[in-house]
Amino acid sequence: MTVDIQKSSLLITSLLVSALLVGCKGSPFTESLEAAEMEQPMVANVSVLKAEKKSVTLFDELQGRVVAFRTAEIRPQVSGIITERLFKQGEMTAKNQPLFQINKEPFLIDIKEKEASLAQSNVNLLLAKRKYTRLQALDKSSAVSKQAYEEAVFNQQKASANVMQNEATLEQSKLNLKYATIRAPISGIIEQALVTEGTLVNKGDSQALAIIKQIDKVYIDVRQPASKLSTLRKLLSKGEATNQKGLGVNIKLSDDSSEDIVGKIVFSGISVDLNTGDLIVRIVADNLKRTLLPGMYVRTEVPRRSLNAFLLPQQAIQRASNGEAFVSVVTASNDAIKRSVTLDGIQDHQYVVSSGLKNGDSVIIEGYENIMPDVELNASDWNPSAQAG
Repeated sequence: MTVDIQKSSLLITSLLVSALLVGCKGSPFTESLEAAEMEQPMVANVSVLKAEKKSVTLFDELQGRVVAFRTAEIRPQVSGIITERLFKQGEMTAKNQPLFQINKEPFLIDIKEKEASLAQSNVNLLLAKRKYTRLQALDKSSAVSKQAYEEAVFNQQKASANVMQNEATLEQSKLNLKYATIRAPISGIIEQALVTEGTLVNKGDSQALAIIKQIDKVYIDVRQPASKLSTLRKLLSKGEATNQKGLGVNIKLSDDSSEDIVGKIVFSGISVDLNTGDLIVRIVADNLKRTLLPGMYVRTEVPRRSLNAFLLPQQAIQRASNGEAFVSVVTASNDAIKRSVTLDGIQDHQYVVSSGLKNGDSVIIEGYENIMPDVELNASDWNPSAQAG
């Protein structure tokens, strides 16, 4: 009995609520709420970037090989026995630093011999001068024959020449003693010693005693198709016109751009490889940290073309079903339209757009996926730092 009464009460309550809702449906309050919901516009938030045309240089990424800025093969200028090695292998050496010592004793003895010969020739010159002075006085009074006087003149000149000759040979002997200490002709890193103490070396030997390479600056030789030579020359001539020494090249050590080294193109080769059709482009770069070592292969970005273009973040570029590139632009009437664009590569992780835009266009960078018909756009300036964060 109690259960039936509860069911009847619940049914009556439900009927009263339904009647109340039906009675309120056409009320002014309900109609105003529904109208407000229907009239509220849909908004799409987008981030835009003002297109700005600027001068852009496009690059070809090419592989290059590092070459030492200077290379010196150490060879003896005199013959003798190596008595001492005066450097540590693989260390930095300064110009004129002693590297090897050849036995000095033979050169010291030779100098003494040359000094004795010079002293003897000076004595002979003194005697010849005295004889010439005596005969010169007698010749004025015709007290000596013409032949005797001429012989005195000749002997004095001969003695003087002997002195000059002995002075020169003495200087050569002293120079040989100097050459007995073999010194570094350039500053750089010296590689392993190719001879040891006790080795007999001779002037003119084909084998080097050691090799020094200067790498605080290095060359990077890059092969480039000869077909691009004219373009490269135009870029080089443009650099000369603006008083730039060489043409800038980026040397990529890793994917981290902060480790890049900037070099300069100093010249392009004049001979084309018959097998590949390439020519050598030489780049010079500072290498104070000695990051680049001779023989290493590195990636380089060699200038290919200069043009006026727009740089856009990669996310701004969209693709149609046929692969055509386009961007979305916000118009003055706050509508979004599509613009087909021409891409000429990527620079600094941004697309190079050569045509399809004009200065001042508001290009949508983020939020274009929210754009729908009859949707109001809420455009704000794109903040790349916020995206990076």
